[in-house]
Amino acid sequence: MYIKRMSFAEEEFKSRLAKVQEEIKARGLDMMLVHTPENIFYLTGHHSAGYYMYTCLVVHPTKEPVLVVRYGEVGNALIYSFLNKDNLCIYDDTDDPLEKTVEGIKQLEANPKKIGTEETSFFFSIRNYKALAGKLTAAELISAGGLVEQFRIVKSPAELDYIRKACRAVNAGMKAGMDAIKEGENEDNVAAAIWQAVVSHGCQHMGMEPFVAKGWKSGLMHNVWSGDAIVNGDCILLEIPAAINRYHGALMRSAYVGNPPEIIKEWSDVCIEALNAALKAIKPGVTSGDVDEACRGVIERAGLYDHFRKRTGYSIGCAFAPDWGEGHICSLQKGDKRLLVPGMVYHMPPAIRMLGEFGVGFSETVIVTENGCEICTDYPRELVIK
Repeated sequence: MYIKRMSFAEEEFKSRLAKVQEEIKARGLDMMLVHTPENIFYLTGHHSAGYYMYTCLVVHPTKEPVLVVRYGEVGNALIYSFLNKDNLCIYDDTDDPLEKTVEGIKQLEANPKKIGTEETSFFFSIRNYKALAGKLTAAELISAGGLVEQFRIVKSPAELDYIRKACRAVNAGMKAGMDAIKEGENEDNVAAAIWQAVVSHGCQHMGMEPFVAKGWKSGLMHNVWSGDAIVNGDCILLEIPAAINRYHGALMRSAYVGNPPEIIKEWSDVCIEALNAALKAIKPGVTSGDVDEACRGVIERAGLYDHFRKRTGYSIGCAFAPDWGEGHICSLQKGDKRLLVPGMVYHMPPAIRMLGEFGVGFSETVIVTENGCEICTDYPRELVIK
């Protein structure tokens, strides 16, 4: 016997699935093959660390979906998703999972003519695409990447609750990390303090590890601890995620050990001013590009754009490794015309870096509300001097 332990009520999953099914019909597709782990989780609740093995959700416009899944993952599918065993097409490690995918397709539609595929998915390889095309010669595989993702942009109240909880874990991680920073401390111990804090606040399944970058490494994007001792004069950049039921929040702050030089203080002030401008700009009806312009404009006027050169922020929500964000779905970036609406969630991390020397950055995770934004993260928005 087993007990269902779903992240959301079955009604919420069914509502999401119904929207996707309507879109499948609207595009004239007979069905859709979903290979992206986040999308499978979003539509069914199924999740496992074993998503590195082939998994495919076959979505029909009027019938219940079929999940093509490895035998070892059946328990996870039955417990974490609303699906039952009749919805599963199971393969052993010695089976060809693509043959099972064809079997799942035929289970729902004997002779489909147009099948949507996620050509943009990390988890639908060229080899598997070609193999499926070779097995489905009577059908046309239609590019439908982004079909599911469009419905993930605006979060439900239950999704927002998970994100708020993730941000509380992030806040604890940032406090623990900053408290651990001191001259002579091993960089690894700062990372360990962060991990202990976020996990003790319920964090599991991060899409990417925290970034703990000191000294010259703070001038590099996406850098981690290396076991060095912290010394006087180190600039330290912390960017910390946490996830509750796969839903993420993130937070970036900077610290300096010793008496910071003017350039560190000035660049920190510019970053904070840029972030504040972005926060002020967020409200329903403005475009993603408007928010980016508010942030980027501050940095450009300070003459530091060449040390920035990136987007202002990105959507954040449910994520599986290798990323904690949803920037591939939507971002706050130059010229973007997407209109903000309540329920969107963004992580905004303006950072300014001097390659090979230092970098500073400050961020918040925010929810777009009816009147502006709700800041979910909570740590003093200032350069921490240790």
